[in-house]
Amino acid sequence: MKIKVSLLACGLGLASLCSGAFAQSSVTLYGLISGGWAYSTNQGGHHTYQAVSGTNQSPRWGFRGKEDLGGGTSVIFTLENGFNIYSGNASFNAREFGRQSYIGLANTKWGTLTFGRQYDPVEDLLGLNTAYNWNGTIGDNDNTYANIHVNNSIKYTTQNIHGLQATALYGFSNSTSGFNDNRTFGMGATYNYGSLNWNVAYTEFDSPYSATNPTGAIDTDYSPTYLTFDRSGLSTHAYAKKQRIFGTGGFYSFGLLKLGALYTDVNFNYLDGQHLNMQNFSLSANYYVRPYFLLGAAYVYTTGQYTVTGKKPRWNELNLVADYYLSKRTDIALMVYLQQSGGGALADIQGYTSSSTNRQMVTTLGMRHTF
Repeated sequence: MKIKVSLLACGLGLASLCSGAFAQSSVTLYGLISGGWAYSTNQGGHHTYQAVSGTNQSPRWGFRGKEDLGGGTSVIFTLENGFNIYSGNASFNAREFGRQSYIGLANTKWGTLTFGRQYDPVEDLLGLNTAYNWNGTIGDNDNTYANIHVNNSIKYTTQNIHGLQATALYGFSNSTSGFNDNRTFGMGATYNYGSLNWNVAYTEFDSPYSATNPTGAIDTDYSPTYLTFDRSGLSTHAYAKKQRIFGTGGFYSFGLLKLGALYTDVNFNYLDGQHLNMQNFSLSANYYVRPYFLLGAAYVYTTGQYTVTGKKPRWNELNLVADYYLSKRTDIALMVYLQQSGGGALADIQGYTSSSTNRQMVTTLGMRHTF
């Protein structure tokens, strides 16, 4: 269900005048609700049964608005909230619109320019691959699962020119003492030709959630999970000075079969002098057995290396899904995640507490409804 509301802020006496002036203005309410249950073989050494919000996709609701200014130019905005369906609490440290909040201008010739809290180019262009992998990487180290969003940002996206489209983002530190103290920048491009979609993107976080400037481009989204990487079982306790993410990937469709591939290379430089490199490789296949029944599988391999300690963690993960659509907007999915780790690391499926061993399995049954 989509609700469109005319942006007329006038009395009944001025209705005819206002309707002529703002006939092309609208606001759309949208969102999705998803939740279910999960069983895991080992979370911190225990079998667990739990209710899980966002089994199929992270719950959200929001508003999109547009006003036609004429000449091919429009004002646009998005306000998007994330939430937990079981507690009702807002996600992203209880922000009202923690997923996205931006305003900007869109032009049919020169593209789109937006300002606010936004996705970086890696999430914009490579996040769809993760969606079809049905799970994120270890600790979402490449941010394709959209755990980190960029404050104080300005983003420009070109128009689609013969299948090619480019984007660039800059997140200001807003610091008076250091231009680079907690800033973000990134760029990327996407190409679509027939059944082929291919993307490339790069994002850099400089001093994210800095102790001297914690309210810059990256703030509390950048939790100790991503700063220290303790969950790899290889313990480093320094904060990140810099994180660089490069990735490329895409899809090719053969009728009802969609094949995907993704590679991301992630580098962490820590304040204690350590360096961690993570490389993620994934392949996915999704096939509609019937128009209302999807079978999917994905394999994700992650390897890491600490340059100071010489330790080399690695993870192998297999994801399986059966997704049945009750309608165009409602589906029920059974998902199975199987992971085995090596190199001294613990098994750690995204979204769940790490295993006490090098193996972990999580099975979820969930429902999703979009509106």
